[in-house]
Amino acid sequence: MSKNVLKSVGKVPEASADHHQARSDRPDAGVLRQVAADAGRTVPPAVVRVERRRQVLINVKVDEELAIALADRAQADGVTQKQILMRALAAAGLPVNPLDLEDRTRRRRRAA
Repeated sequence: MSKNVLKSVGKVPEASADHHQARSDRPDAGVLRQVAADAGRTVPPAVVRVERRRQVLINVKVDEELAIALADRAQADGVTQKQILMRALAAAGLPVNPLDLEDRTRRRRRAA
């Protein structure tokens, strides 16, 4: 059996010394903090939704022609069918929650 060989901590290999010299061309910490601060000014703050609301399911049967037309319109507009319906209900004067006007469809995660 071979013995485990430990590297000396006190010695710096020559290749590693060159590596330390290459680091000198990196921006210093102050520059990096300034870049981060500038980027923070352009990124909008996260929206935290604290509102608890109760959702219920509504199931409506409609004519097949209407269902196809709704699906086609949603696809053409690049929105969900629910958004089309909620916009129509809001236009009719019903109290539609703004969250119901957003596309909150859960996206599938891709398998790695």
